[in-house]
Amino acid sequence: MSTYTNPVSAGFTRNFADPTIIRGHDGYWYAYATNGRRYEGDDKQNMMISRSPDLVSWEWVGPVFTPESIPTYDGKPADANRQLWAPEIAYLDGRYVLYYSYVVEAPGTPWRTVAAATADHPAGPWTDTGEVVVGNETWEVRPGVTEIRNNIDPELVTTPDGRRYLYYGSVQGGVRVVELSADGLRAEGDPVQLTDAHRYEAPYVVHRDGYYYLFLSVIGGCCAGPASGYPIMVGRSTEPTGPFVDRDGHSLNGPQGGGTPVLAPNGNEFVSTGHNAIATDLSGQDWIVSHATDRFDPYVAGTENARGLALTRLDWIDGWPIGNAGQGMPSGPTPGPNNDAFITDAFENGLAAWEPAAGWEHRQGVTGGYAHADSDAPLVSTVSVTGDLRVRALVRLAAGEGGTVGISLPAHGPHRLNVSIDRAAGQLVVSGLPGHGGRPAVASLPSSFSYETWHEVEVTTSGGRLEAAVSESGQYDPVAEVSLRIPNGVRSGRVTLFADAAGADVDDVTVARLFTPVTERVADPVVGDLDPAYSDEFDDGLSSGWTWLRDPAAAAGDGALAFEIQRSTLINRRPQAPTLPSLLLREMPEGTWTAETRVTIPFGDAIPYGWPQAGLIAYTDDDEWVELAYTTRESRRFVAFARETDSAGSVAYGHAALGPSRDTMWLRLQHTVAENGEHLYRAAISMDGVHWVWHGTRTLPAGPQPPVGLIAQDLADRPDQPPLSAQFDWFRVYR
Repeated sequence: MSTYTNPVSAGFTRNFADPTIIRGHDGYWYAYATNGRRYEGDDKQNMMISRSPDLVSWEWVGPVFTPESIPTYDGKPADANRQLWAPEIAYLDGRYVLYYSYVVEAPGTPWRTVAAATADHPAGPWTDTGEVVVGNETWEVRPGVTEIRNNIDPELVTTPDGRRYLYYGSVQGGVRVVELSADGLRAEGDPVQLTDAHRYEAPYVVHRDGYYYLFLSVIGGCCAGPASGYPIMVGRSTEPTGPFVDRDGHSLNGPQGGGTPVLAPNGNEFVSTGHNAIATDLSGQDWIVSHATDRFDPYVAGTENARGLALTRLDWIDGWPIGNAGQGMPSGPTPGPNNDAFITDAFENGLAAWEPAAGWEHRQGVTGGYAHADSDAPLVSTVSVTGDLRVRALVRLAAGEGGTVGISLPAHGPHRLNVSIDRAAGQLVVSGLPGHGGRPAVASLPSSFSYETWHEVEVTTSGGRLEAAVSESGQYDPVAEVSLRIPNGVRSGRVTLFADAAGADVDDVTVARLFTPVTERVADPVVGDLDPAYSDEFDDGLSSGWTWLRDPAAAAGDGALAFEIQRSTLINRRPQAPTLPSLLLREMPEGTWTAETRVTIPFGDAIPYGWPQAGLIAYTDDDEWVELAYTTRESRRFVAFARETDSAGSVAYGHAALGPSRDTMWLRLQHTVAENGEHLYRAAISMDGVHWVWHGTRTLPAGPQPPVGLIAQDLADRPDQPPLSAQFDWFRVYR
């Protein structure tokens, strides 16, 4: 097992944003990223490619396009501001397809589209198709007003019936899914809306155990330097077009939509931990592949956010994905991907790892070497395997009628477990099963299945079960699956590759011990007992210990604090709000404590202009604070978990939009102190005060403990709208 330190791209770049990843047929993992500068003094790369033999050691490959091949088919002036963002890599019908966001700012109608390029090798050369996959779309911002949708961040999924779907979208329109043409290069269906217009972006979809899991990144903090947040959330559905719901059954769509936390900043150096893909090491362990910003060194080339390529172990616990069992992105040397294997053979050096067999030969193709069979004789490995296994190989059949190709594992007694694709039957077949009366277990392959192009066959054996799947490139979108009991498991022995005389090819064979899954997530924080000395029920005015910063702006009594939402804000000291809001603050005890409040803002069905919000604040000064506040902005309702800081020079503000929400919200901030003396604040939200969802952690600088209290602010003055008042029912401290 390897050890790694984030960001894993540090050896060749400081900036590798919005990554996507695939395992190439040559045995390397290839990652692709948004355009940007890699380091100080670098020219902006139009999009970036890197590769790794093990997911840990990465090297620079080059940009996606050359100056001659970069697409400019939008008809805009040559000097238009073209941005190529957030690529998505797939292997379709025998070629690599790179989807990407094609964004153009120029006079006239802006371009917010998804385009695609193709290549025979993951390193290129890449040729743009010359047509957009998803073109400009409009949406109604408010009655009578339309804008261009922000159609960015593509993600492709192939379903078991062979259909292809593209997920895309961001702020200014939301995330949608649309069915594509059979070749995956044109949108042909009607888009389906999956999220609110301003809540989520960066979709990534995994099809697992009967569910489609939709990973999303929360808008509001991807690129705010040291104040970035950008957590990853997830929902799932039994259909690729949704609706998607979180672990508690809340829809991800709508203005008050939910989401189950997967990965968020945890108080170490890493923020902006979102925009993920998923890679699987040879043992079968999944890894979140995302970007991350070091908040102590957040910029490259002056003001460009330095978002390096980062890894976090992805655990599946009780049917839901969670990063590092809930501990978040790791800092410092960490146990990494396990690619120790009995067999790792991409056939770059002949058939040396296999015993000689008549009818098998080594051939060379565009992506490297492979093994070719024109015989019924098996190709037998020179090493023995044992234990629970993960086995995978790329296979294809020669053109013609019929044909079978597959992998065979040693089973109980004289038996062998054979997993193959069978063109004549149109099936994934598992045969040689002891106790099954000679009957194979099968799953139908889609009618569109292309037997002459490469597909990945994956087999795992564990706990008396065998799982087999076929996909185009092992990216969690299988087109056929078989799951069955094998009571006596597999035994020690050789792995064999087999085909019939119709002709077949095999490439990139790996056989490794199956990983041991993590099955317990870290416990939620302990809140402790109520400490009346720091708490206030607001029964008879304010209790002792409170201090107003600036003029008093609230009245307490009868069990509530009525706090008018001030038409002023701390956020970047915005010029729209020339005055600063008043804060109600109090000193807090040393060590670990949890502050809690219940706040109501009677928005009802209205969407007020501006950004009214009210909640908890930990305050160092007007440019250094952490806030957890219920709010509405644009079309959505959420709890803003925000940070403002001037630690890296200019003032930076970023927030994460947490949900689900309603007009009465319970909010918690738990304070702890890090080893370096920083003050850490972890957030939790609830809609009933009973079921709490814990999210990420924000920080304030080391030094005297900041006071904590209540805030009610708005981003802009609203002279044409009546004032809003927030009601706080208590301020409670638990220790």
